[in-house]
Order: sequence, then structure tokens, then C-alpha cells
Amino acid sequence: MPESGWLQWTIILVLTALLLSVVVLAQIVATYWTAYVVAPQEIVTFIDTVDFSIQENESYDRDVAKVQRLEDKIRLGQLLREIQKGGDDLREQLNSLVVSDGATTLKTSARLLWGAKRPQLEDRVRRLDLLRMRFLVVYMGIMTSVVDRNPPPPPPLPRDPEKIAAFSTPTKPSLRKSLTESVVKRPPLRRLTTQAIGHQENVITPHRKGWAGVVEELQTSPRMQQRHASIELAMSQTTP
Repeated sequence: MPESGWLQWTIILVLTALLLSVVVLAQIVATYWTAYVVAPQEIVTFIDTVDFSIQENESYDRDVAKVQRLEDKIRLGQLLREIQKGGDDLREQLNSLVVSDGATTLKTSARLLWGAKRPQLEDRVRRLDLLRMRFLVVYMGIMTSVVDRNPPPPPPLPRDPEKIAAFSTPTKPSLRKSLTESVVKRPPLRRLTTQAIGHQENVITPHRKGWAGVVEELQTSPRMQQRHASIELAMSQTTP
């Protein structure tokens, strides 16, 4: 009875191990099958990356030629040689995977093992991108230091007289001599007094505010008194 129990447990463990192995194997097969399907498109992408890197190296050569200091030129030259070496290594590895140099068709063995070859190519491309980024950072730092040491000259002033007048400080306009003399010699304005409107100088009325003061002032006005007298005289003549 104990021996049969150990045999059952052994069979269960063996079946479990086989099942796990089948699952892992299925995942590996699925990964390689997916890589096999997309391999033609991805190899074209890697080849384009290498061609782009070669074109960038030509522009980097011109950037190095613009640098004046010898130390900066040597530093950029070392980075450029590393970039070129990384591009050459990537090109050689790609040429070993395709049917012929310059072709985009993978070999059968390379396509079947594309799942293992692709990570290696991705690492090389990533390293090449990092070197290119490092080169750009160093080059921009050198250009910035050059600009700081030699600031550009100020922009020239505009030659147009209208623009020069617009930028100049406005001055206070001065009056002509004849105008100033007329202002000085002009007599002061005559002050409006109560005599001009018919009031007597000896009439003193208290100052009131509002309509009450206006009515009282009209009642004490000589003209209003004459008008009232003429109206009463006319009324007395018309009555029988």
C-alpha cells in the first residue's frame, strides 16, 4: 500500500513537469513563430537605420571641421570614430544575415532564428543611438561655450529717419516768440459783476442756497420790480 502511494505521487509529478514543459515550449515556439513572420519587415528597418547612420556621419564630419580648438576637435573625433565603428559592426552583422550584400532578404536559418538575432541587433542600434546623442550633447556644449566667449555684436541702428525719430526721446514742443508775447501782453478778462446784470453795488442780500435763494434774488432784482409795476399799470388801465 505505501509503495502504490509513492507511485501515484511520482506519476503526478512527472505529468505536472511534462505539462509545464509543454507550456514553456509552446511559448518559445510562439515567440519564434512571431519573429519569423515579422522578420522581413524588421530587417528592412535595421538596414534603413544603418544607412541613416552613414548619412549622419557625413554631417558629423562637417560639424567637427567647424570646431576651432584642438582639444574639442580631438574629443569629437574620438566620438565620431566610435559611431562609425558601431555602424560598421552593425552593417557587417546584417550582411551575415541576408542572402547577399545590399539585399533585404534573410537567409532561411537567420529567419528561423530571428527571435534570437533580433535582441542582438537592437542592442547594437541602442548603443549607436547613445553614441550619437552623446556626440550632439558635446558639440552643443562646445558651441555654447564659444558663443559665451565671443558674444555677437549688437544689431545696427535703422537708417530710416522716420524709424530713428520713433526710437528717439520725445522733446517738449516750444512755442514761437510771437505766440508767447501775445500770451503775456493779453489783458486779463473782465470780471463779471452784479453791475453788468443790473444790480446795484449797495444791495446786500444774504447768500442762500437752493431755489429759495434764486426766488429771493429774482424778487429783489430792479428789472423784475419794473416789470411788475408795468404789468399792474396795464391792468389798471384796462379795467372800467
